[in-house]
Amino acid sequence: MIDMRYHVISLVAVFLALGIGILLGTTLVERGLVAEQKAQISSLRKTFDELKDANGTLRNQLDAYSRYADESRPYMITNMLPGKPFAILTSKKLDENAVARITDGIVAAGGSVPAIITIAGSDVFNNQAVVANLQTLFQMPGASAQDLKQRVFSELVNQLTTASNTGILATLQKIGVIGIRGSLTAPVSATVMLGPIETGSLDKSDVSMIKAFVATQAPVIGVTASSVENSVTLLYKKQGIATVDHVDTVPGEVALDMSLAGKPGNYGTGSAANRLLPPP
Repeated sequence: MIDMRYHVISLVAVFLALGIGILLGTTLVERGLVAEQKAQISSLRKTFDELKDANGTLRNQLDAYSRYADESRPYMITNMLPGKPFAILTSKKLDENAVARITDGIVAAGGSVPAIITIAGSDVFNNQAVVANLQTLFQMPGASAQDLKQRVFSELVNQLTTASNTGILATLQKIGVIGIRGSLTAPVSATVMLGPIETGSLDKSDVSMIKAFVATQAPVIGVTASSVENSVTLLYKKQGIATVDHVDTVPGEVALDMSLAGKPGNYGTGSAANRLLPPP
């Protein structure tokens, strides 16, 4: 008959052996994990250093190309647009930086921007007082807001290309459907349409404006800044007009000047562009 004390001692010995085994196993596993983690950290550190060096090289190259673009710009555009006037057409919520870059690019090429015209949003054209004033001005009783907007756009294009009755622009400004910086005293060589004219209503505003230009074959180039989605430029391209995206950059400025000088196309870096610049 087995002594109970012997049985207890045996059980204690078994559990003690299990505990020692677990302790030893855990220690060995932990050592293996620590070694593996150290190897991973070393590998990550090496990868990080390589990426850091690569980023530094790319940053230096980017800085060099940026300096090259800035310094070579005068060689590419000087006297490209001698004495030619151009208008900028845009939203009332205009991108001041993009407008400045467009203007600087044209002036640097020898041209001028006598007028910057801004277009009010659709909410203004739905104002009953505005609608009544436009119906009277254009002798269009009962005309809808969209028909009156299209009539305003057609008159804008007419004055940009003929300057036959520029006083009507002052009237439209007084009514509140457009705004004017500068003055239009003579026809412009072309119009730069900085879009979008109205975000969320491209069909009723941007497309309608482009159709007014296309209907009279008046020269227009649709441009967008870097912050604008590619869909806007793609829509302009679909309407059959020349386009330039990223016009607030040196390549965009140069592409726009070249387009205005007689080499229109679809230029830039977005999905609507075929080339960065016109072919030589």
